[in-house]
Amino acid sequence: MAAVRNLKELRTPTNKPNLKQVLKAHLDWLEQRPEGARANLTAVSLNEAFLEGAVLRGAVLRGSSLLDARLARADLSRAVVIRCDLRQASLPGADLSAAEFKAVVFDFCLMAECNLNEARLQRCRFSHTVLREARLMDAVIQECDFGHVIMNGASLHYASITNTDFAEAELEKALLYHARAVGARFREAKMAQANFTSARLQGCDFRDAQLIGAHFTNADLGLSCFARASLAECDFRQARLRGTDFTGASLENARFHEADLMAADFRGANLRGARGLTAAQLSRARTDPATVLPNGKRGTFLKGSGAERPVDPAVRSGGF
Repeated sequence: MAAVRNLKELRTPTNKPNLKQVLKAHLDWLEQRPEGARANLTAVSLNEAFLEGAVLRGAVLRGSSLLDARLARADLSRAVVIRCDLRQASLPGADLSAAEFKAVVFDFCLMAECNLNEARLQRCRFSHTVLREARLMDAVIQECDFGHVIMNGASLHYASITNTDFAEAELEKALLYHARAVGARFREAKMAQANFTSARLQGCDFRDAQLIGAHFTNADLGLSCFARASLAECDFRQARLRGTDFTGASLENARFHEADLMAADFRGANLRGARGLTAAQLSRARTDPATVLPNGKRGTFLKGSGAERPVDPAVRSGGF
């Protein structure tokens, strides 16, 4: 993964600008006054700077340090931020929409309810950052590290996600309608009730993830891996699951009405109580003697056996 990993890659700036003058000149520039000047905070030290509510829309920050900076409700929309260090900065409610971030470190930041709509994030790191209920609609996320991030309730509608790591992240009730992800990694992520309706998730890794009650209606999960994932009560209606790996996964009471299961791998999976499956669907998928079929019995699915009919819900799930 190409996200920033070595902090030595980031320079340690020492010069400190006069922020009051910079902000005043930048505001004049935004209002197209002749005395205005676009804020260019290149290679400056802004550690612990108080910038709450500051207007830096369209500003340029390159190689700067903003450790522990206070940026709550700041306006950095359309800003260009490259190779900056924002570890432990506080940005709740900040407007970062349509901004460009390259090789920026956001580790341990507070970014709850941030607006990152249409932002471009490339090779950035958000390890252990709080992005609860943040908005990343239409964002472009490439080769970033969101390991251990807290993104419960975050909105990622129509986001484009490429080769990005969400290992052990918290994304419960996150909204990813129509999101497009290629090679994204969600291993051991907590994603109960996340909504992937109509999402396109190609070759993504959800191994050991907790996805109880998640929605994948009309989603394309081709060649993605859900091995050993917790998928009880999930909704896969009309989903495209060609070549999807569900080996060892828990899929109790999941719904599969009109799903495409061509070459889907359910070996060792628990399908007890799964609804909407037909004999034709299961015949196209892979099962083995360790598979628990919808009727609660173990074994390879045999057409005509009736095993596609779910077990009576009154029967306890542990009693097969």
